[in-house]
Amino acid sequence: MLNKQVELIRDQFMKQYKHSYVPEQLYEQVLTYSQIDFFKKLFSKFNSKTHDVLFESLLHMQASLDIHDQVDLTFKEDSKGRNFSNQLQVLVGDYHSSYFYNLLSQHNLLDELYHFIQAIKKINECKMSVLHNDKALSLEELIKQVEYIHTGLFDATNDICKVDHYEEQLKPRLIKQLVYSKDNFWLSILKEQFSQEFKRVFDARINYWELYHFIN
Repeated sequence: MLNKQVELIRDQFMKQYKHSYVPEQLYEQVLTYSQIDFFKKLFSKFNSKTHDVLFESLLHMQASLDIHDQVDLTFKEDSKGRNFSNQLQVLVGDYHSSYFYNLLSQHNLLDELYHFIQAIKKINECKMSVLHNDKALSLEELIKQVEYIHTGLFDATNDICKVDHYEEQLKPRLIKQLVYSKDNFWLSILKEQFSQEFKRVFDARINYWELYHFIN
């Protein structure tokens, strides 16, 4: 039943907001069922008249973050097709981001808007650290930055929804599914940069979350 609800939420979102000229492929790894399911869990006991607005705005921001992650950062002058695709992805990502800001501001949810802006800022800072291999950070710290890239918006949402045992129970499952259960662009960057020690530190982080989840 829950899976059907999640599918319905995504289908309705796509029907309402995806432009006809944007190819379906652009959204294949965007706003996944797992992400929507975790947002639903966070909002499951959030009894407020702002519920629907916050939920919808966060779907837009998650879509924006996911789409921007697809932008090819290796620009080549002769790659006109790739550059066009990049431009489209940036535009579509910004399009969803604008809905996030508009929905919250139009409903005068300025405190919530400011709160989420701080998380989004930190997510983008983490992306910069990973992308440019911040020398001040160890590989383990950079992997933690990748974890925050995927969980920062959920952490910020929990600050508002205040789900019981989020850190001990829901967050470990969230990290396992969104960070370590599929190919990950940001981890692939670190794997290339730290080829010799990556597997050891990577496995240690997975073991940490599995043990953390088991204990709690």
